[in-house]
Amino acid sequence: MAKEKKIILFLSTPKRNESEQTYVCPDKSEVRGVRTNDAPIKYLLGKYPNVTEILCLVTNAAKKTAWDDFNKVVEATGSKAKCVEIEFEEGTRLQEILPNILGCIGDGDELLLDVTGGFRNTMMYLMLISRALSYKGVKTACAVYSNFQQGREKQKVEDVTEILQVFDLIDGMQNLTSFGNVRALRSYYEGRPHDDKITALLDAVDKLWQSITLCRSNLVPGQITAFNQALRDAKECSDPLLQALLPAFRNKFGEEMTIPSLIQWCAESDMIQQALTLYRERIPAYIMNERTDILAVKPKIPPINMKNYPNYDTQGEARFYTQFLNIGHGWYAGAYGKDAYKAAKEKEGDYLITLKNFEKALPQSIFEARCSVEQLRTITMDYLYIRALRNMVNHASDEAQKNQQALNKYLAEEGHYKIPDETNAEDVKYAILTGLKHLNFQQ
Repeated sequence: MAKEKKIILFLSTPKRNESEQTYVCPDKSEVRGVRTNDAPIKYLLGKYPNVTEILCLVTNAAKKTAWDDFNKVVEATGSKAKCVEIEFEEGTRLQEILPNILGCIGDGDELLLDVTGGFRNTMMYLMLISRALSYKGVKTACAVYSNFQQGREKQKVEDVTEILQVFDLIDGMQNLTSFGNVRALRSYYEGRPHDDKITALLDAVDKLWQSITLCRSNLVPGQITAFNQALRDAKECSDPLLQALLPAFRNKFGEEMTIPSLIQWCAESDMIQQALTLYRERIPAYIMNERTDILAVKPKIPPINMKNYPNYDTQGEARFYTQFLNIGHGWYAGAYGKDAYKAAKEKEGDYLITLKNFEKALPQSIFEARCSVEQLRTITMDYLYIRALRNMVNHASDEAQKNQQALNKYLAEEGHYKIPDETNAEDVKYAILTGLKHLNFQQ
């Protein structure tokens, strides 16, 4: 079905002793009109000759005094547009008339507004109608206003489309702040003058969003760096309104985005799976490489040969997965013998052996706690629990953890974590946010 252009307006009642006036239009052309709607409708029908319908919100008073004359004005322009009457009275709620308007507008139609006529709150009504219709894919291409000032030689038809488009910018910022989605902002700036700083910010957010959505977490650290730089540069971008809105965006994750603040952003935006994946795959490197106040390798410990750990990007990440989570291994074998360790591993797995013997095994390992052992143990339990939640959500089987049920039972008993299969989305979000809170503890 072909997309159509349609006008919406409030039909004004005539005032006493009105006389025909000359109006200068936005394109510098001139039209003549008596009633409030005359000049705007002549301008719109001249600029958009393919308008198919004019949807008129009409009160009983306007029906009696203005309806017939308005139809004659439209007919005199030579337009084939049909005037459609929608009954309206002062005090009518938007919810009452919106279904009638929606029934006249098809998906993807283009909307033109004359916001002149009607009551004092006319512009607010039409702006709300415009926003509501935008969710049907209806674009407001133009909005005009008849600016009449007594004693002026020529009156004006003013283009107020920019006012409505500010809502597009605000919607775009809402999408950006809540979901990291830049589609609405790109649409707003398309064909609108803007500088490279705005483009760079949208590109940086988009790349970060794509990596989060597609769970390409190895790309995230570098993209966070690029994002932080783009956000700093955007403070001096060419759009003052965007500058004013950026602090609210920044409040979502602090002065600088970090791995924890990105995870928090995802969790609070209900991107639970992405938050779980980022926590599972990026927190180990964050702890080992950026948080020396939590955990460190003891001095004089030689570096590991990364050729033996091709699945890890950094020394810290490799050590966390293969050594720290398994610190109970060496201690248990030394304390009870290799056969006892083998039996315990078969029954419980290395992670559970580590947790059960954490306080004893840690001092004999290559690691040292820079926070209290209790805090470090909590952080470790948080990580193993969120790892289990992520595997549950992804329907993944963790080859390194063959005794997940025993580990889940221990976490439930010792740490009061819910069994993963008994959680709902709010439980998972709470676990993620609590884990982040433990990471940012105050010593």
